[in-house]
Amino acid sequence: MKRHPLKTLGIWLMAAATALVIVFPVWWIVLSSITPKDQLFQTPIQYFPAHPTLENYKNLFANIDVSRLIWDTVVVTAFSVTLSLVVCLLAAYGFSHARSKGIKTAYALLIGSSFLPMISTILPMFELFSWLKLCDTYFVLILLYVNSFIPFTALILVSFMRQLPGSLEEAARVDGAGVMTVIFRILLPVMKPAVTTMAIINFILCINEFMTPLIFTTSKISVLSVGITMIPRLNQYQVPWDSISALATIMLVPIVLFVCLFEKNILSGLMAGSIKQ
Repeated sequence: MKRHPLKTLGIWLMAAATALVIVFPVWWIVLSSITPKDQLFQTPIQYFPAHPTLENYKNLFANIDVSRLIWDTVVVTAFSVTLSLVVCLLAAYGFSHARSKGIKTAYALLIGSSFLPMISTILPMFELFSWLKLCDTYFVLILLYVNSFIPFTALILVSFMRQLPGSLEEAARVDGAGVMTVIFRILLPVMKPAVTTMAIINFILCINEFMTPLIFTTSKISVLSVGITMIPRLNQYQVPWDSISALATIMLVPIVLFVCLFEKNILSGLMAGSIKQ
């Protein structure tokens, strides 16, 4: 059926308005990062600086150790995303083939745990990890990140795996394939859209997470999101928006690149399990 031109125009206008609302704050952050400090709040507003500069980035690198922030963020993000996908892929195989009520109940409790407010678990977890002397380590951040990623990641992977034809696994079993071979050599390539989608989502959550590293790390480990609080201020009233914008732009770069590389798989991954064949 052909869509009425006015309806098509309306859809395009709504899409453009939505994109503007989403993109404009990002553009303003990038713009502020290359705008001289004394021109950030000038009137009338300039939507592109007359004299772009990298001075804000120079000041940022001079005031805080950005390279260490980037390294810690890369380590924590890489291990958290990879471990959460591996654990949830194995769990998805078990949950999707579950026949007993016990496993089904465990799956329901796992999904239900995602509704538990994080703030309600902060104090007992902090006391536990402090007693174990694990605070301010890579291990505690990776463990907490993976713990927060598992429910939604498992939900998507289980939904996707349940709609795969059973003939794939049956054929592999006939050829003598074991469980691990079936999961990683047969099912994983077919589940690429869902796995890629969850990798993107978990990657973005890792980069943006603020409360967990702020509470569970102090000096040895520092990630980019917490680095914003480390930027020195002249006093409690003056906020260094120039340096903050520069650091925020650095955080945006890997997210934009990651999404651009794998954006084709996002929609198909999130639609997993919504259509029955």
